Amino acid sequence: MKNRLILVLLTLSLSACFSVPLEAPYGQDVKLLPAGTPVEVTKRYQKWYAIWGIFPLTMSDYPAEVIAREDLAEARIYTEDTIEDAFSGFVYVMLIPAGILPQSIVIEGNRRKYARPTKSVLENN
Repeated sequence: MKNRLILVLLTLSLSACFSVPLEAPYGQDVKLLPAGTPVEVTKRYQKWYAIWGIFPLTMSDYPAEVIAREDLAEARIYTEDTIEDAFSGFVYVMLIPAGILPQSIVIEGNRRKYARPTKSVLENN
């Protein structure tokens, strides 16, 4: 009975619930990119959460901020579990039972293409 309780608590301590807001910047049209589409911009960052993913601890960039800063017209956003995330999660859940967990977020996309002025427009100025 004691072993089962330990196993259940161990299993529950390794689970988490993360929330990553996936939204475009206000007033900017952004198309979603399907998987496998080539991209010119890739940004990765790690966000830390307390109480097994309920409350964000770090004020890392939100996807909308990265999309606006990089001027992306097309974007793909996803989370990934890295070895670093797993190791940090193990340390902060098993060795130091604080319920603090990381989540890696990846934002990929293509920048907005602007039309170059034609020769006649340049001559008129």
